Amino acid sequence: MAMARTARSRKALLPALALGVLGCAFVAPVERSAVRRLLLAGHLGMLPSAANAQEKGYQEASIRIGSSFQVLYDGAIPNDDFFVSPGLADFGTDPLSSPKVLFVKPTSKAYAQGLRVGDELKYMSKIGIPGMYSEGQIRKMRDVDKEIKRASNASSLFGYEKLGMEVGPGLYMEFKANGVVQPGEQAPDFKLPASSGGQLALSELLAGNEFLVVFFRPSSRFRGGDLQEVQLFNRAQKDLAARGATVVGIQMEPITALMTQANAMDLGFPMLCDFDGSVARAYGAYLELEEQGPNTDRKTFIIGKDGKVKTSFVDVGYDADKKRLKAHVADVVRVLGGDPQKALQAMQPKSKSVGEMLDIAVGRAPPSPRIR
Repeated sequence: MAMARTARSRKALLPALALGVLGCAFVAPVERSAVRRLLLAGHLGMLPSAANAQEKGYQEASIRIGSSFQVLYDGAIPNDDFFVSPGLADFGTDPLSSPKVLFVKPTSKAYAQGLRVGDELKYMSKIGIPGMYSEGQIRKMRDVDKEIKRASNASSLFGYEKLGMEVGPGLYMEFKANGVVQPGEQAPDFKLPASSGGQLALSELLAGNEFLVVFFRPSSRFRGGDLQEVQLFNRAQKDLAARGATVVGIQMEPITALMTQANAMDLGFPMLCDFDGSVARAYGAYLELEEQGPNTDRKTFIIGKDGKVKTSFVDVGYDADKKRLKAHVADVVRVLGGDPQKALQAMQPKSKSVGEMLDIAVGRAPPSPRIR
């Protein structure tokens, strides 16, 4: 039934699509990628849609990880059905900066069409009017969610009404499925080599704790392997422990390198070696980068003692700087019921002694190489 409705909608919109392509030449510039998208996909119905998600359910539909699918609001406005993070790119060519879905209402049209937390927004336009927002433009938007709601409610856009084209409520969107483990789902099990020695399983990490904070981060392929996120979680341990939470980090890094890092930083929690990326794949944190190859994205999950995911932080940002990482760790503390301002204070570096400052001034290494 859903497929039949989609087919009828597509047939009814073909004249409008044709006029839209012609009208764009006179009204608004259209990127070649947008035109190619219309020619190949017919703009509607050619990508996986609501029927696929409704018939198979999310677990089965997750085989489409990495592929595009459509979410269509025909004659409707999303309102609070879902929320999308801001774009993070200064230039629209960075795919890692695509806006991510932060929340989806389970009773919404978007959820019925397969939209899940962690999926990426790639393209959107008014129905029958192509070339509205390209992928590059969306990546640079600082308030994507607001623009989605505005555009879906708009009835007059770019002078199309002068061409005799009527537009009503609604929006066509394309998303990329990332297969991120969802809040409420059972956390994928694992048992990995630990920087503290031996192997640690999810059940062992949960034992005796109300919550487990699992953070995935890029390996040393990422700009030499910055350690800021590890250091910040280490400094926030007291605030996390006060909320009944312990921490573990996961990387696609050799265990010997993780042991060296943990020792140098005097870590109070283990780092786990997910060298082949299998656990990152299970959680939706695995990446294949053109220039760097396989790596792990920055994503954090709060898991309850029942083994279920409570919160998925999907927009930490692969290229996140120290300011953003501090805000992220403080947000983890906030979600657990702690004081984020207190956590931010705890993450400030400790003051150096006069002797240490003199050592730095003359270029002499301090007596202890430990990072604190």
